[in-house]
Amino acid sequence: MVRRRFVPDVAPCPIGGRHRPALTAHRALTVAEDGPHRLRPGALDGKVVLAAGGAGAVGHAVIQLARWAGATVISTVSGPEKATLATAAGAHHTINYREGDPTAAIRAITPAGVDIVAEVALGANLALDLAVLRTCGTIATYANEGGHAVELNVGQNMVLNTRLQFLVLYTAGPQARAAAVEDVTAALHDGALPVGEEHGLALLRFPLHRTADAHRAVEAGAVGKVLVDVTP
Repeated sequence: MVRRRFVPDVAPCPIGGRHRPALTAHRALTVAEDGPHRLRPGALDGKVVLAAGGAGAVGHAVIQLARWAGATVISTVSGPEKATLATAAGAHHTINYREGDPTAAIRAITPAGVDIVAEVALGANLALDLAVLRTCGTIATYANEGGHAVELNVGQNMVLNTRLQFLVLYTAGPQARAAAVEDVTAALHDGALPVGEEHGLALLRFPLHRTADAHRAVEAGAVGKVLVDVTP
């Protein structure tokens, strides 16, 4: 018997590691049934995007790319520090989901509902997402932080005509990845993806010999993007 080794269809990516979350963000913003399927200035005009966890690396990129493409951007956060970061990234509105009534707060901003939710913790946030999603809206989920079970109310989602899109870059296909690289590169050229604490995303760098410390920082919930420098 001949054993075949599976090799994922992953094209080389010319974008540096600190900007790779932007490729995931691009995918989250381009999977809605009614588009857009490419990002550029004006592509999201009139759309409302909800970036869950806007202080995280992908959430930060969602805010920046959605803002570059013309969307109104709302970000849910867990406290004032993260609200400051999401605002620095470009979010028009931040909602502390641990205080008050976040559903009412989001609906006050967009009574018709949110067009696209970029979701990092589907199990924990699904009830809120559905409560603020417009009919035929999209929930694009790239993680399930916290590991909460995901339970779907089938009837509720049928009535909403919800699109629930799971995503990971490695199996998205070469066309989707190539489009993401092209559009993110254009955003970089436009200066739309700055990083650093003043832009809402602190970079926490560790030398290669401290890789274990970098892992511990991630496990401890470090706010920002943890990077390991492999250059001498």
